[in-house]
Parts: sequence; C-alpha cells; structure tokens
Amino acid sequence: MKWLFLFLLKKYTKNENNRLEIFNVLHEKISDEYSEETTFGNVYNANVEFLMGNDLVNKLIRDNDKSGLDMLKVGLYNSFDDAINFMVDEGFDINIKKRTW
Repeated sequence: MKWLFLFLLKKYTKNENNRLEIFNVLHEKISDEYSEETTFGNVYNANVEFLMGNDLVNKLIRDNDKSGLDMLKVGLYNSFDDAINFMVDEGFDINIKKRTW
C-alpha cells in the first residue's frame, strides 16, 4: 500500500498548486498530532519536520558541514520574506479545495 501512495504522491506533485495542497494536508496532520500547540506552534513544528526529512539537511549534518548549514539557514530566513512578499504582491491565495475522499 505504501508503494501505491508514494507512486501517486510522485505523480501528483508535479506542479506548485498540487504541492501546496499536499503541504496543507501535512500541516493539518501536524496540527492533529500536536493538538495542544497553538497555530503558530504547529507552523514551527511543520518547519522542523520538513527540515528533519530533507536529504540535503541530513547530508550536511552527516558531513558536519557547518558552512553549508549556515548558508541554508540564511536562505530559509530569506525565503520566508520572499514567500510573504510574493503572497502580498500577487494577492496570492492558495484556495485549497477541501478533499472529498
């Protein structure tokens, strides 16, 4: 069953809107997992889990590559501002449809 899920996930994540929908589902599940957290705490937890599951982050840690981790940290810091600015400037609304399954 897991192989089917991964197959469909790989097929379904070929564009930004689909990936954003998947991130929304993941955030919902994190909110369920850490139900005692605030919404802000769950965004934090989602970011932690995203980083823990990232192959590059894991490789940098295994290699003890502190400069690579610092570079990634600055990039993530800047990406927050970039995402917010994009959403404000473009009037971006993910407008995720509720799932029917």
